Amino acid sequence: MSLTRRLDLGLLASVLVVMLLLAHGSVVLFDQVMRDYLTERLREDAESLATLPVNSNNEVQIDPLRLRASFNQVYSGQYFVIDIDDDIHLRSRSLWDYRLKPASGDTAQIRRGPEGQSLLVWTGRYHRGDHHFTITTALDYSSVTRRLDWLRLCIWALGGVMAILLVFIQRRVIRLGLKPLGRLQRELAQLHEGRRMALETRVPDEIAPFVAELNHQLGRIEQVLNRSRDGIANLSHALKTPLSVMEAQLARRELEQFPDLRNSLHARLDDIHRLVERELQRARLDTGEVSPAARFRPATDLAPLIETLREIYPDITFVDDSAELPSLPWDRDEMLEVLGNLLDNAGKWAASLARLTLAREDEWLVMTVEDDGPGIPAEKRSHVMGRGTRLDEQVSGHGLGLGIVEQIVQHYGGRLRLEDSALGGLMVTVELPISGD
Repeated sequence: MSLTRRLDLGLLASVLVVMLLLAHGSVVLFDQVMRDYLTERLREDAESLATLPVNSNNEVQIDPLRLRASFNQVYSGQYFVIDIDDDIHLRSRSLWDYRLKPASGDTAQIRRGPEGQSLLVWTGRYHRGDHHFTITTALDYSSVTRRLDWLRLCIWALGGVMAILLVFIQRRVIRLGLKPLGRLQRELAQLHEGRRMALETRVPDEIAPFVAELNHQLGRIEQVLNRSRDGIANLSHALKTPLSVMEAQLARRELEQFPDLRNSLHARLDDIHRLVERELQRARLDTGEVSPAARFRPATDLAPLIETLREIYPDITFVDDSAELPSLPWDRDEMLEVLGNLLDNAGKWAASLARLTLAREDEWLVMTVEDDGPGIPAEKRSHVMGRGTRLDEQVSGHGLGLGIVEQIVQHYGGRLRLEDSALGGLMVTVELPISGD
């Protein structure tokens, strides 16, 4: 469940609970206020009834003209009962034959009344002359109860509307608050694609330290990778230069009279070449995550490689049929190493044409290099994948090309295939997964 959905449900539940408590509390408070108000009215009615005259024969007389009209109307909702000295019982005509029980204590109480009425009943005691009066007055409370129920429903309905409104307001506030995170996500995608080196979006103070630390770590990683690559490049140059000098010295005529020694030294130099290339390639692959600035961009990185090969092999036509591709999640130097070796082999063996094709198929990048040369027989293709293997000793090189290509491809979880080309020669297909792009 998303954060927004959890916040929406949390706010909705909170508001509904608050509205429920508010509705209940408001109704209880209003009910208490109404009871206190009506109790005062019942007390006033009882005090007025206590002033009834007592004649000389100690008989109580009730003058109907002095009573409120509602006391004389049957089941009108206003009632009284008067008990005098525990032997005289009088009641209002409005009660008819219904027996009303007095309330206990000094507070008004709810009693069931005639016709299903809900009565608010109050009982007071008075003394006049030699007589003791117990007067019970009652008022129909049903209309107040109905209004309180209506008020409760109104508060609940208002609470529901407010809850929905607050959810929409909260969503708007959250979206505005998280808007910088959307820009931050796009910058992270650009960082992944190598189009930027740091995050620049202004974010809320709560996550600003995280973004600052991330930028700091990115800068450190970039520095470490750059130092590693510079060290590898320097080591490669430092080793290859003396080896080239040694090869040049072996080619001198003075050693022609010692063919066995010369061939043995050539073999040792080839072994040193393979060892150096293997260790340097392993070091390059072990430098870790590819920095954004060092990612492979086919649109800009392939053109210089093709132009260089055209200068080396002026009699060969190099055709680039690659599709337009964005920045890819692999090291530029390693991809150029792969394509450079494959195209160099194609240039060596092609009769007149070598073709490069890069295309994305689903979640794979497919790189194809083919030529119109003699090709490689199917039974010998597995043999040429070994390091230092060359089918023709007359062709210059140390036999490291396909071995290096295979190591890089395996490092990225890809596949390497040798097949017949439609041009008549060899077709080398490299497939690399780009699902993590």
